[in-house]
Amino acid sequence: MERAILIHFDQLTGEVRVEAQGFEGLSCLEATQPFEEALGIVSDRTFKDEAQTQQIRTTNNHQTRLHQ
Repeated sequence: MERAILIHFDQLTGEVRVEAQGFEGLSCLEATQPFEEALGIVSDRTFKDEAQTQQIRTTNNHQTRLHQ
């Protein structure tokens, strides 16, 4: 399966969403991390079914600052 990183910009709200496609398990986190670090803030993280094949524990932090 082909892998892709998609970045969605909502012009009305200013929200930015980073989406990983074609990754297995939690490898999507490693793939999206450089983009999240460049953007500086992760407000919410939603995992697709592909990632949920591994046990995932998520927290509902409203905002997480990423440090380089």
